[in-house]
Amino acid sequence: MKNDSSYLDPYREAVAEKGVGFEAQLWLSKDAQKTRFGVIADALGDKPGVIADLGCGQGDLLIYLKEIKRLPKHFIGVEGVEEMTAHAQQRSDKLKIKHAVFQTHDFVADAKLPAQLVNDAKVECFIFSGSLNTLSMEQAQSVLAEFYKALEAAGRGKLVFNFLSTRHDKARTPASAPAVRFDPTEMLDWALSKTTRTQLRHEYLAGHDATIVMRVPSS
Repeated sequence: MKNDSSYLDPYREAVAEKGVGFEAQLWLSKDAQKTRFGVIADALGDKPGVIADLGCGQGDLLIYLKEIKRLPKHFIGVEGVEEMTAHAQQRSDKLKIKHAVFQTHDFVADAKLPAQLVNDAKVECFIFSGSLNTLSMEQAQSVLAEFYKALEAAGRGKLVFNFLSTRHDKARTPASAPAVRFDPTEMLDWALSKTTRTQLRHEYLAGHDATIVMRVPSS
């Protein structure tokens, strides 16, 4: 995939303007973020194994999982903006969270990353929360396909991702750049083409966005 990393520019610019922190992740609401995290936690279950959070920002998902007492066996945060990676690691270290590490990688451009995380780090679940928002739907599907393929090759695991939905209440939550919205029916159809063990949730923020869970069929 030809890559110019322009999808990272909104975050780089936000960090340059506002510094590291919640605002630089371009989330509009901490409450909405927690609602999304609750849906992800439901997908992870009571005893998460080894998970990788792709586009982890300042590590908010890890801290949320600590707050609800559902820390995974091992957590790997992957972030494309180096300043955010360092900040996330500092927050985790300050809270003395064990078995958590943060790495700087561009998960769109690094073709070797999915297999490395599955084969070397033994990742069982990939999570994309808000990190697809500056990609086109086609780009997002291409990226997700590579991460699912790595899990499929290992014969285990699940892929959990959320995205802004085109079926939102346009009067209440208008689309705003640089975020891109995806058609949930197209995303669901794409996911089902990979695995019938697919779940779509669209109710939790009144259609503002959606979460899809794709599980690798057990042999």
